[in-house]
Amino acid sequence: MTLVLVGLLAGMALGQRFKVLVLAPAFVLVSMVAIGYGVAHGYAAWQSLPMAGVAIASLQIGYLAGIGIRSLIAARAARTRAHRAVPARGSAH
Repeated sequence: MTLVLVGLLAGMALGQRFKVLVLAPAFVLVSMVAIGYGVAHGYAAWQSLPMAGVAIASLQIGYLAGIGIRSLIAARAARTRAHRAVPARGSAH
């Protein structure tokens, strides 16, 4: 459960700042962490693979959520800029 939450938050942070190519090294890192976590708790490396798969999936879902949040923020900023750029009718400009 902890790896899922960390994966979601990390994916959201990556989605806010980076393009999709950042996910490839992130997948490798998440896989290594998940397998290491499983081995540290007494599982074999192959038994930790489902945990790594779930962590990677949560990273992808978090990335998509981060992109969605980024696009909502950009759309709102563009709308605010467009609204400010249009002078009011009857203004003395």
